[in-house]
Amino acid sequence: MRILIAFVTALLVLTACGGDGGRDATSSRRGKSQTATGAVVGIPATLTKRLDFASCLSDEIGDEDAQSTRCPSFALLSLDYMNSQCTASGGTLKAHQPSAAWSLDVDGDASAEVLVDLIANFDCNGAPAAFACGSTGCPYLLYKKRGESWVEIGAINADDAPAIQVLPAEEGKYATLRGGCLGQEPCSEFVHYEWNGATYARTWIDFKDHPVDVAPGGLMTLTADSAVIDAPGKKGQVIEEYPAGTAMIVIGTAREGPYSFVSPCNACRRGFVETALLKK
Repeated sequence: MRILIAFVTALLVLTACGGDGGRDATSSRRGKSQTATGAVVGIPATLTKRLDFASCLSDEIGDEDAQSTRCPSFALLSLDYMNSQCTASGGTLKAHQPSAAWSLDVDGDASAEVLVDLIANFDCNGAPAAFACGSTGCPYLLYKKRGESWVEIGAINADDAPAIQVLPAEEGKYATLRGGCLGQEPCSEFVHYEWNGATYARTWIDFKDHPVDVAPGGLMTLTADSAVIDAPGKKGQVIEEYPAGTAMIVIGTAREGPYSFVSPCNACRRGFVETALLKK
């Protein structure tokens, strides 16, 4: 399913963005940074609703010129496949109107990259689970145009993508991207995505001004009763207390001491516990 979503999204972006995404992004160049929560200045991605995914499903496109303008044949073919998957699940594929995506300039070349959430633009009516991505939501896929084609250069978590920002960078370099809290303010957990030469990777988190290196440790359990605290160290305030044997998802490691940044459950508040108290 992940491959299908990435493949279809790439074709849809190719179809619909054209020059509109570029105009959106270049209207917010790096030189027009805005102050975000915290001390660092960044440029927010620009929401665009110019994309017309609904036209890709329209039976009213009758001539080739209209198809090439509104929805080229390669996109129609990919949507035919997606539609067949939805139909096989007993549903009907429908596009939201208007469609939505985000444009941003990650490398300062005045050409827009595009961030798209496919699931947010399409529904499989009657079979909503056909394209479900679980409780964490589907990732937003980031695309860059190279030559005449678009390539995927990153996947941004659903929690981080809304209101994602492009942070300052040296000219010609790929900027760090920062998001979090579903774009809501104030935000206590900013997630940073850095360019590794091939793609954007989720590398570190600023949790209430405490840096955390992303180092997923999977599911681990407490070996003793412990509190989850809001800062690494003895001065951390208790968020919640948990008994020995509680399973926790390890998200990363604190830079300030031997503490792990954990999530006790999907609905629980995240925080720190001593790494020594966790085991596989």
